[in-house]
Amino acid sequence: MEPAKDLAAWRSYSEPANKLAPINHLSGSKALRSVLIRVAEFCGGRPALSPELNFILTVICVLIAAVIRGLTGFGFAAIAVVGLAMLGPLNEAVPIVLCLEVASSLMLLRGALPHTDYPQLRRLLIAAALGVPCGIWLLTGLDSDWLNVGVYVLVGLLALLGLARITLPMGKGQLGGWIIGGCSGALIAAFSIGGPLVVAWLSHSGLKAVALRATLILFFFVVDLAALAGLSLANAIPDKTAEHVLYLIPALLAGLWAGQQLFVRVSADHAARFTQWLLLALAGFGLLGRAWS
Repeated sequence: MEPAKDLAAWRSYSEPANKLAPINHLSGSKALRSVLIRVAEFCGGRPALSPELNFILTVICVLIAAVIRGLTGFGFAAIAVVGLAMLGPLNEAVPIVLCLEVASSLMLLRGALPHTDYPQLRRLLIAAALGVPCGIWLLTGLDSDWLNVGVYVLVGLLALLGLARITLPMGKGQLGGWIIGGCSGALIAAFSIGGPLVVAWLSHSGLKAVALRATLILFFFVVDLAALAGLSLANAIPDKTAEHVLYLIPALLAGLWAGQQLFVRVSADHAARFTQWLLLALAGFGLLGRAWS
């Protein structure tokens, strides 16, 4: 496909909702205020961007999120969804991110199968299956502005949870697995974000690092597929989603490779904390933009 046609196809993802007058002949505080308004509208999810620039920023967002995923093993969906929510409608961003999550899990699936804790995984998946319909209802039934605010608040809270190293109060038993699995299924279907809850809970369940990683890979793979199936049945997947995902696969692969190269050079603890601070900053900018605009 020719580049011009590729960019034309991307127009369906995010057309500029409004265009501000150029900043001409403004001085001092007026110019600064105009720039701040543009930043606020960008963070608020209504960027006055050309389709070409929107596409470039989307690729950069996916690339950064994939680097983080390759480096730390988590954070892709949260970073990608927050970034794409600033560039276009959330109900179009979520299916794209879910598809990219499935693609990244497929590359890790073979090595995870022998090490998975299947009794723990089974409990989490059954609970998540009960939560997925609730998430689909949220995504398709609520106003898009409130959904965006919900994403920013959720990501900010999860980042604070990770930075504070707080142990979730649900405990290590079967009840905790049912609660965490159900909540994660709903959040993944609604926002493509729910992994941090499972990560935080399983990290205190006594699993060894290899089993923990393998169980998470299979959990995300199955729940992401279930969420996509549910969205498809609800006719909530835009027509151009598959095409957009294909455009973003190279950025995903490049980011995962770069993250894996950094993994051997960067402390895992430092990388995880950097990711949490990045998520907190993105959520804060998003909420400020919403409040301003």
